[in-house]
Amino acid sequence: MRLALLFSGQGGQRPEHGQQISAEAPAELLQALADESIDIATVNPEKLAKNSIAQPFIFAQQMTLWSHLQAELPRPICAAGYSLGEMAACSAAGAFTAVEGLRLCVERAWLMDQAAPADSGMLAVLGLDEAVVANLAGEYGLTIAIHNAPRHYVVAGPRAGIDAAALRLEAVGASRLVHLAVHTPSHTALLATAAVNFEKCLNFVPDSRLSFPVLSAIDARPARTGRAALNALARQICTRLDWAGCMQTVLEMQPDVVLEIGPGNALARLFAEQAPNIPVRACDDFRSYQGILAWVRSYV
Repeated sequence: MRLALLFSGQGGQRPEHGQQISAEAPAELLQALADESIDIATVNPEKLAKNSIAQPFIFAQQMTLWSHLQAELPRPICAAGYSLGEMAACSAAGAFTAVEGLRLCVERAWLMDQAAPADSGMLAVLGLDEAVVANLAGEYGLTIAIHNAPRHYVVAGPRAGIDAAALRLEAVGASRLVHLAVHTPSHTALLATAAVNFEKCLNFVPDSRLSFPVLSAIDARPARTGRAALNALARQICTRLDWAGCMQTVLEMQPDVVLEIGPGNALARLFAEQAPNIPVRACDDFRSYQGILAWVRSYV
C-alpha cells in the first residue's frame, strides 16, 4: 500500500492539542518543551497565535502523533509539509530527532519574529488569476507568498497594505478573502535575514539518508538526504511556496491513501478538492490512533 503524508502548517492549533501533548508525548519531548519554558498546560488562543509558542507547539503535537503511528504504518512513499510542517516532515523522515527539531522550531520562530517588520500579516485570496492577485498585491507592497491551488493564493506584507488590497481584491471579484492568524510575512524576501541565520543553525545538523523522500514546499522536488532537505528548510522561510506543485508531485507518485498529520484538516480538504478519487483524511478527524490505523489499513 502506497501511503503519502502531509504535515500541517500553522492555523489549526487549539488548546486541546496541548492536552494531547501532555498525555501522549514521549517523555524526552515533554522535557524538551520544559527546557524551552513552554508550558503546554497554560496555552490559550492568544498564546497560540504567537510564533514563539505556535511553532514548537505544533511540531510537538505532530511528533506526538508520529511517535504513536510510525511503527504501525507502512513506510511512506513521500511526505510534504506546509510551511512549518516541513520541519515535522523532515524529522519524521530522519533528518533530525524530535527533540532536535523542537529546539530548531524555537530558533526558527525567534529568527522569524526578529526579522519580520512590525505589523505584518498574510491574506488568503481565492477566485482570481495569479496575474490579477500579483498586480494588485504589488500596488500595496505585498507579494504572493504561497500558491495553494488553482486560483488560490496567499499574499503577505504590511498589515495596512493587506487591509487596503483586500478591498480592491474583493471589488475585482475575489470569491473569498481570509485574514490569516499570523503576524509574520512568511515566505517573502522580508524574512531573508531569518533564512540566512536559520541556515547557519541547520549547518550543525549531520547529513543522513532519509527514510522516505521529503518534498520541498518551494519547488516540490523530493529530497532524499538530510542535507538536501535542510537546505530547502532554510530557503523556504523567505521563498514563495508552491503547495499546488507539491500536491501535483504527490499525485504523480500514485498514492493509495493520504494522511495529514498535525492540527486541523485543511491540507486534507485541499487535497480532496484536487484529487477526489484518492482517499485522504486528517488525524484530527479521528478519536483514537486505532481509528486512524484502521482507516489506513482498510485500503491495503
